Amino acid sequence: MIETIKNEIYNHLNKEVKVVSKENRNRNEIFYGNIIEIYSHVFIVSNGIDKKSYTYSDILARDIQITFL
Repeated sequence: MIETIKNEIYNHLNKEVKVVSKENRNRNEIFYGNIIEIYSHVFIVSNGIDKKSYTYSDILARDIQITFL
């Protein structure tokens, strides 16, 4: 399952995504940016100002939801 997620992320390298991450107390953080770097356990999303890293297991555990734009 993780390999499928990695392949999907790799296919969208340098493309725009929307990441919705669960925060505390039922709040969600929405982050728009491009997938700029891919590593074995994490991938980096940047909007030109901020960079955020996420793990593939975050997607599997449904801690984040990623939408390819």
